[in-house]
Amino acid sequence: MHLNRRLGVVLTAAAAATAVLTGSAQAAGTMTELPALPGSYEAIATGVNNAGVIVGRSIRDGWGRATRWTAAGGATDLGALPGGQYSIATGINGSGVIAGHSEVAGGTSRAVRFGPGGGITDLGLVPGYSDSFGLGVDEAGVVVGEGWDRSTAGRRAVKWDASGALTQFALPNGTRKSLLGGVAANGIAAGSVFVTEQVEKAVRWDQDGTFTLLASLPGGGNTRAIAVNRYGQAAGYAYTANGYQHAVRWTREGRVIDLGAATPHHSIARGINENGTVVGDAQDSAGRYQPTRWSSGGEALALGLPANTYAGSTWAVNRAGVIVGFTDQGGPSRAVRWYAG
Repeated sequence: MHLNRRLGVVLTAAAAATAVLTGSAQAAGTMTELPALPGSYEAIATGVNNAGVIVGRSIRDGWGRATRWTAAGGATDLGALPGGQYSIATGINGSGVIAGHSEVAGGTSRAVRFGPGGGITDLGLVPGYSDSFGLGVDEAGVVVGEGWDRSTAGRRAVKWDASGALTQFALPNGTRKSLLGGVAANGIAAGSVFVTEQVEKAVRWDQDGTFTLLASLPGGGNTRAIAVNRYGQAAGYAYTANGYQHAVRWTREGRVIDLGAATPHHSIARGINENGTVVGDAQDSAGRYQPTRWSSGGEALALGLPANTYAGSTWAVNRAGVIVGFTDQGGPSRAVRWYAG
């Protein structure tokens, strides 16, 4: 469920790192903690545009609040729909249009679009589903996301155009529900579809609505695409023949590349930029997830963590290589921006 989809201090990542991944280099760039909104005790960053503006949420009293950070690090409360206690920002385009979701009176969620100058638009529900979620936005202001039903756990990948008109992404024959992972600047989207409740396949949807099922690892199991770039390269995870979850990148043709092969542990990819750089996290020898970047050639780089934290996740990377994410163990979550050069 996406509800919990999981100062300005610059440190050298090499000094702050708490663990090294097997087969990985270690970063020598910068790491910046982003401030939570006033009165909040933790923050999570999940999206960044090519201008370096970051979005996510701050958390106070158990409720998230959609937050935007400028490239300089200042935090702004984006608000929530009337009657709602929480809101979440998930992605931002080059014009500053932000996708996300907000609670409404009664406790359900609505996909929303935040304007670059302020304001929030309720995108409504997907017919047949109790809640909706905005999970990304392209350069045309099209918000992608899902309908989700509380009674059946059904999910359907959808998009809302700039006028708010709703379109459901096509389901391949024999599949029963779909998940939305991410969207590229030009509107290519990626996610997954379910053949049964236990069998999940990564999929990419092109701008014309056609889809491509993406390859599995040899002998492997379920796959899910979580991000995609304008060239149709996608990133996510695939299960190996022996049951490990590995970060992967798919080519435009749908061929799968195992990024997690260098480590014997679990890994996951959550972001990809136009250069084919992938970000996510990978387990260290102690089983703790470490923020990780994979180059276009597949080399893994451990990004490091702020002092007194020992696990974290990266969620997005822009064209310049600015990476955002958060710590998720060792106290309240802390939003972080990395630049590894």
